[in-house]
Amino acid sequence: MKRGLVVLDEAETSRRALGERVERLQGVLEERGVGAAFVYGDVYRSGDITYLSNICIYWNEAVLAVPAKGSPALLTKLSKRVQTWMRASSSLDDLRSGPNLAKLCAEWLEGAGATGPVGLVEGGWWPGTLAAALGAELTGRELVDLGGAVRAERERPEAGEVALLRAGAELSARSVAETLDGLASNDDRAGRAELISRSGGVEDVVVASHPAGPEGDVVEVVGEYRGYWTAAARVIARQQASWSEPMVAGYRAAGGALRHGVTTDGVRAAAAGGLAGAGVPWALEVLHHVDVETGGGYRLPGKGDAPFEAGAVAALRLRLELPDGSSAVASDTFLIGPTGAERLTAALPEAAVVAGS
Repeated sequence: MKRGLVVLDEAETSRRALGERVERLQGVLEERGVGAAFVYGDVYRSGDITYLSNICIYWNEAVLAVPAKGSPALLTKLSKRVQTWMRASSSLDDLRSGPNLAKLCAEWLEGAGATGPVGLVEGGWWPGTLAAALGAELTGRELVDLGGAVRAERERPEAGEVALLRAGAELSARSVAETLDGLASNDDRAGRAELISRSGGVEDVVVASHPAGPEGDVVEVVGEYRGYWTAAARVIARQQASWSEPMVAGYRAAGGALRHGVTTDGVRAAAAGGLAGAGVPWALEVLHHVDVETGGGYRLPGKGDAPFEAGAVAALRLRLELPDGSSAVASDTFLIGPTGAERLTAALPEAAVVAGS
């Protein structure tokens, strides 16, 4: 359950901007001859709904119904008692609650008078039981998969979105940077990191603090700020480990490889030379900010190999698997440019492994 701060600040994300995002989706519907689109979200993955409406699915699940013309509605299994604050913190006026999402979708569609095929945004990721129930409710209506129609827009953050990603990345970085005390326990680090993130106004945050072999510890923060996810992590060294210098070198090379046109495989290749002497298995991932929410678990086919474009924001994460079963993790969030990348988590020391202060 998400239990953080949810606001709609006109200075950060205006209702007009949210309306323009809906209009761009409606343009896709018009081009494809689709009468309405349904966007699914749950507490684990709801970024598309947040992007279009500023709604926070803090628990349970919901569908955002978007007609080809007119205003969208939120159809949710959440209680009616939360509708007042959801209206206050979103661009939506029409919110409907009920135990059966498929039935709510069918009732809304009938009332909206939308004709023609019905589109499911990223239909391949819908829960199978819900998709089947919706098909049964909409007998005689063609269901089409709209793929990443919303994701395509989210992958190109506008200036205001980049500003929020900067603010979120700075908060994630500070939540790690202020816990780099070599004498603190991992429980204390985790509590301190979450306190900083929560006090900074995140909607959601996941904090991990654990040993990295006998030589050190890890603090990792993945946070959602105003609907945008960022990541930060460092290894805190108590003593020099055989893998420390290779990890620092490999991670630096990976960050240096980030630029327009690079793929995750390209970044892995850049890191491999420095990591050659680590002597332990390692894994490296570059996640578009759209995918940080789920750790990359809901990428569409082919997206994991797609080149990153200038203007994208992505999280770089390197993990070393250590002999005792623990892991060493370093992570930063970057704004990718034409010839390099800006580290938005600059509040962290640059090195992947730091000496405990």
